[in-house]
Amino acid sequence: MKNIYKLTLILLLTFLFWGLNCSEPTPPPPPDNGTLTLSVLETSCTEAWVELKTNGVTFPVSINLLKDNVIAQAISLSNSDTSIYIDSPLPNKSYQLQAQFVIDNQTTSSNKLTAQTLDTTSSNFTWQTYTFGDPNAGSSHLSDVAIIDENNIWAVGGIYMDDSTGQPDPEPYGLVHWDGNKWNL
Repeated sequence: MKNIYKLTLILLLTFLFWGLNCSEPTPPPPPDNGTLTLSVLETSCTEAWVELKTNGVTFPVSINLLKDNVIAQAISLSNSDTSIYIDSPLPNKSYQLQAQFVIDNQTTSSNKLTAQTLDTTSSNFTWQTYTFGDPNAGSSHLSDVAIIDENNIWAVGGIYMDDSTGQPDPEPYGLVHWDGNKWNL
């Protein structure tokens, strides 16, 4: 009988210590809601464009774009990548950007990135007026101008001139170029 008590006591102590040595059950891993990635596409003085890419995200999803840790835009995203336009930032300022969404109380965040807006110019411009074409030959006009630098300017349109006999030429010139010294048709 003493042996039965001893055996029972040994078994009870074994199960008791074995139960105490067990670790807590591991909680299941959080659900994988996907990933977000931000990158700056372009900035100007008062605008910025950011690309948002996702991987493994179920659509549609509501994304918050944070600017300096404050929600700046709420976006309803329905595809894996998009460009986001940010208007009204201040010139010559750095902004910290991040995208986030919440599913099942799990927050998924993108990388944090810094967008630096450009500074404004001095607005100290010097203007010169040029006249193109001959008013007797027709109504000249310029449609677009591309300023490469101060010595390389191109303009397109319809520029009417007199022909070599001094008579109005019915065919307009379509292009005029500034070479730093003079305009050439």
